[in-house]
Amino acid sequence: MSDLNLLRYYTRLTPLGVGVEIKTALVDISESLFTSLRHARNLLNQMQDLGWLTWEPKAGRNKRSSLILNLELDVLKKQLAAERVRAGKYEKALNILDNDKVEFGRLLQSTSGASIREGQLHIQLTYKRPFERLVPHQLQRSSERYLLRQIYCCLVASGFDGHVEPQLAHHWEYDSERYQWTFYLRPGLTFHDGSSIDSDAIVSLFAKLSSLKEYQTELAHLENVNSPQPLKVVFTLSEPDRGFAGLISGVRYAIQPTSQINSAASYSVVGSGPFEVAEHSHEKLRLQAFERYYACRALTDKVTIWLLNEPQTKPSLIETNQLASMNGKECQHYVSYHVGDERNDENEIHRGIKHSRIEDGCMFVLFNQSTKTFLNEQQRRYLSSVLSAQNVYKEMREQKSLFGCEIAGNLLPMWHTTLRPFRVETALPKSLSIAVYDYTALKSCVYGIQALLEKLGVSVVANTYSYRDLAERSAAGELTEELVITNINLDDNRHASAFGCLFNNPTLHNSIGLLASEWLSQSLTVLRAQTELKDYLNALEPIASTLISECYLLPLFHHRQTLRFHGVLKDVELTNWGWPDIRNVWSAN
Repeated sequence: MSDLNLLRYYTRLTPLGVGVEIKTALVDISESLFTSLRHARNLLNQMQDLGWLTWEPKAGRNKRSSLILNLELDVLKKQLAAERVRAGKYEKALNILDNDKVEFGRLLQSTSGASIREGQLHIQLTYKRPFERLVPHQLQRSSERYLLRQIYCCLVASGFDGHVEPQLAHHWEYDSERYQWTFYLRPGLTFHDGSSIDSDAIVSLFAKLSSLKEYQTELAHLENVNSPQPLKVVFTLSEPDRGFAGLISGVRYAIQPTSQINSAASYSVVGSGPFEVAEHSHEKLRLQAFERYYACRALTDKVTIWLLNEPQTKPSLIETNQLASMNGKECQHYVSYHVGDERNDENEIHRGIKHSRIEDGCMFVLFNQSTKTFLNEQQRRYLSSVLSAQNVYKEMREQKSLFGCEIAGNLLPMWHTTLRPFRVETALPKSLSIAVYDYTALKSCVYGIQALLEKLGVSVVANTYSYRDLAERSAAGELTEELVITNINLDDNRHASAFGCLFNNPTLHNSIGLLASEWLSQSLTVLRAQTELKDYLNALEPIASTLISECYLLPLFHHRQTLRFHGVLKDVELTNWGWPDIRNVWSAN
């Protein structure tokens, strides 16, 4: 008999009491189970074999047998539901739990990991907020950009050291006299729907992208894209750009059907990468390996990411960096260490941690120069001292709102700390407003900054926007708050991504004011004309440092990203976005 049928019989016994010895006779048990004496005896033996109860029958007239029910009904249901979840039978698990989605969510978290089902490797993860439509041409947060990398490919990639690597294009070259970049496509490429990826598809896509407002800053120097032959694409620029290949290695330039850009309603998308989207709903995202992927097929067969709104109550087998969606102010993520934080037992902190890294990014304050009540230079310099990362850190620690972070001296952790002028106390406005997007770590920073300003007699109003709304308000010049708390996070094409974070960032350019914005754009234009992609990070450091020393922005923290798991994954790396490298997950079982 199946355990689900046994569960129904066990349910009929629970009114007798759980965890206590019950003196009864088999005939009474059979009446409770609504079955024959023989069947009742078989049921008791089966449930005893499973450890659900203890049954000690007594022979003889007027002898009462002993029955002990070992499991509360809800505990047993959770055990059986967990077995179904591990087998991928999610609907049956929900039925066992009487459609209790809160308990189902807790169960999903506690059973996250990798498993083999019918010879295929499945990964199950949980995440705390719904994902946006997964298309490259829309502004996306870090987790969505991570997923775009799984679903799409670019013409080329650029690695950790800034060297260009092949993807859909196997060869490329730059003509520095004609300002032309030429890419040669692999033969036989297809999208997930089976349609061809050829030079015409690439030309059509980039023609459409260059017409979009969000791309016009980066592609302003793109004069023409043409295809002399089916596997050859030529980009002609109006000015020199030695790092153009790095630019189009970005997630925003992932290859998708042009028709997909015009269709904005459906969550169903067609990609070109190692995984295709099998299902995307408000409950879950399900990916499966794309068999015709141009390179090595993903080792993982299927990935299911459940979207849960409830706070986590049990540790997951796999935990990704999900700080963005935590409901409380307190961060529960392990970190390797905190700056200035005392530790009683460093070994305890590291227990269970497999991979940990400081993000290639930064949380920072922008002093908005595009408001009617903008802060002058003296006020900016004074606030840069008052709102230093060290001071904000102390406030967050007192408020118990610390998260895994390191104090930042520049926008990227590999850059040198920028020195600012000595503190000169000056008068501040009686009230200040702060703009921030809905990201728990940034809001924790706001709490600390608010406390520091209130100690100076400055009242503070904080306005929270969605990630996209903050960028759109900035681009339209409608961001009226004096302070903006935001962040940058580099993608896996680090060098080009760092350039893009400065060159095509509406929140940054709007906040630093027209003159500083023009200087920044001009400096970056000169940089890309003269600098190889692999040298971008070194060349960008003095530009970013100038913005800091001139007190247009104030670095706060680098986030410490941690991936933890308990022996269920093999050789898994932590990506730039704080997620596991799911395409290379494997199991020896």
